Amino acid sequence: MSFPQPFDMVMDEGMTDPRFTEMMSDPQFTYKPVPTPVLIYENAKTSVFWDMAGYPIPNGVDPVLFCGVMKNALVNQGYKGELSIYLYVDTGELLPNGLETCVEFDFLPEGDDYARISSMLVDVSFWALSYPYSNIIVLSKNIVRDTIVAFESLYNTHGLLLSKTEPDWLVPGERSTLFLTSLFEDPTGGQLSTSSQKQRKIQGGGGTSSQGAKRVG
Repeated sequence: MSFPQPFDMVMDEGMTDPRFTEMMSDPQFTYKPVPTPVLIYENAKTSVFWDMAGYPIPNGVDPVLFCGVMKNALVNQGYKGELSIYLYVDTGELLPNGLETCVEFDFLPEGDDYARISSMLVDVSFWALSYPYSNIIVLSKNIVRDTIVAFESLYNTHGLLLSKTEPDWLVPGERSTLFLTSLFEDPTGGQLSTSSQKQRKIQGGGGTSSQGAKRVG
């Protein structure tokens, strides 16, 4: 099952037109997608929807401390309101020790990309209805084109970032989430290993929802 895409049907038909092919072959023709600015509602609630299948916690890193570093990264990026993390794991998989103390979690069907992102989208949509003019960050490598219309519709009333995008999607590019996704590759230079003797202070805010948004970039 997929969402109807009448716009895509029109575009597909247009691209088969010989005049379109001629235009694209013209060396003087250049096409650049219009950049969508990053929108941050600084003092509003922020929720991260995180699929751990695509973004697993690095080996040897304490899960609770890693969540603290994620929250610090959000604060440093300008997200000053209340922060929450929704974690998704494969059905039947054990939750990393201690994570239940700092995240809410749910289980997703393994191996079906469309079912995974659709389940996450339902949660995102309900959260968006409950908290307009807030921030939503989706960390998933399974964001499929059939769901992007639903995500794009949230951009008018929310600060929305997706960790997987394509140039024609009307949301900020995935580079906008590098401040979080880069943590999964080398979190703070390995300072968060289980043998670390220092626990980083988890910063947070208790701000209330605000319609005052900041555009970045």
